[in-house]
Amino acid sequence: MTTAEKFKQGWGLMMEACSEGGWGDPFSYARSREILMAVELGHKVSDTLSGADGIDEDGECEYKSTIGKRISGTYNGIS
Repeated sequence: MTTAEKFKQGWGLMMEACSEGGWGDPFSYARSREILMAVELGHKVSDTLSGADGIDEDGECEYKSTIGKRISGTYNGIS
């Protein structure tokens, strides 16, 4: 299988899983990261793009991630 074919297969599988899970478009903003974090943490995936990213037994959760070596930024609650 070529790299391009792997990409297409992965894309299709991601879209199929998100459709079955009712999680929306995984390629909208960082939605795929939110879904992955919720699944890894055992949280319910949020139904919307705005507001909480996931929900656990204590309530709504907001996730933050980076691809940088150091965390840099300020979260002020405004999207």
